[in-house]
Amino acid sequence: MNASVSIDKFVMEYKDVPLGAYYGLMRDEAMNGFQTKPTIYWGDYCYELHIRKGKEAYLHVFYKNFRETDGHLHTLRLETRPEHYLHFHELLEPIRKVASRITFVGCDVAYDVRTSLENVIVIPTDMRREMTYEGTTRYFGKAHQRKTNGYCRIYDKRLELWEKQKIMLDHELSRIEIVYKPDQKILLSDVGRYPPEQNDKYFAAVVTDWDVLPRKRVEQIRDMRDGAEMYTQLIRKGVKETLANPYHVDFNRLAREQWVSLVEVPCTALLGAA
Repeated sequence: MNASVSIDKFVMEYKDVPLGAYYGLMRDEAMNGFQTKPTIYWGDYCYELHIRKGKEAYLHVFYKNFRETDGHLHTLRLETRPEHYLHFHELLEPIRKVASRITFVGCDVAYDVRTSLENVIVIPTDMRREMTYEGTTRYFGKAHQRKTNGYCRIYDKRLELWEKQKIMLDHELSRIEIVYKPDQKILLSDVGRYPPEQNDKYFAAVVTDWDVLPRKRVEQIRDMRDGAEMYTQLIRKGVKETLANPYHVDFNRLAREQWVSLVEVPCTALLGAA
């Protein structure tokens, strides 16, 4: 089963940035007419700056992790959508010049399929991952695990576009979104060589024709889809075998095929080649 792949949020860090460079960024964003919105963030950083360029783009800036108690050079972290980095290239260029290195932290990888949410099945490989709900959205992971590797949510993207942006699609659209956060920091210049491998976290399928499946199997699939019953290991294996062809969503293949093009925009903006 094919799906379109995108990155919803891209997180990176500049290493060994002096405080003066952070203050310079604050000065430059004010002088260049960017909008700064004060935001309370119960996180891990001493300094925060939330910048917006009109209605087009936003940038979250976090400086000096609370664990960094020694010296005068600290980490500066950025979070935004990949394409938004292009809007802040000139603002960030002085930071790039003083940083010792630029690393990739993680991103949200989104797999979109043109079907209703009831046809999307996601089964965790680690059965300790419990499913929770908020409305029609399904989650694997607690709220405080939102930025951890493997956190997943499955939701009606068509509905979200309408509710948040008043965009009405003429077709159904569902999204499987999984956090990709490698154990080791990767140099941003090398990130294209490290596509996410998320098949080891979840098995996913999109059922396009329920009528061809045995009734008992349909019941089991829907129970597992909704988190009502995860059954025994043997039944789970049978469900996956039933869904393997042609319904399986191969996260690894999809990400691998598109990864270089997906990270090209933020890498170009942040590495000084824009």
